[in-house]
Amino acid sequence: MRRELFESMLEKLYPEGKIEVVNYEILERNQLNESGEWVKDTPAVFVGVRLNGTDTKEIGLTSYFTDFTGFEFSIYHV
Repeated sequence: MRRELFESMLEKLYPEGKIEVVNYEILERNQLNESGEWVKDTPAVFVGVRLNGTDTKEIGLTSYFTDFTGFEFSIYHV
């Protein structure tokens, strides 16, 4: 998922702009299939955010974006 798309989704969810993306990193992942071969899996996305008056655990961003997109997200406070 591109950073621009992620930031656009955040703007729609929190239009008051209380969440700022500071770091955004995508790491490729692989998984072992039934034939014993390593194949590409969905990437993991690590996002560092700066929050003004809100806690990431409180609003559940990590689980929300993981469930909604199918990508594995780790959203942490910077």
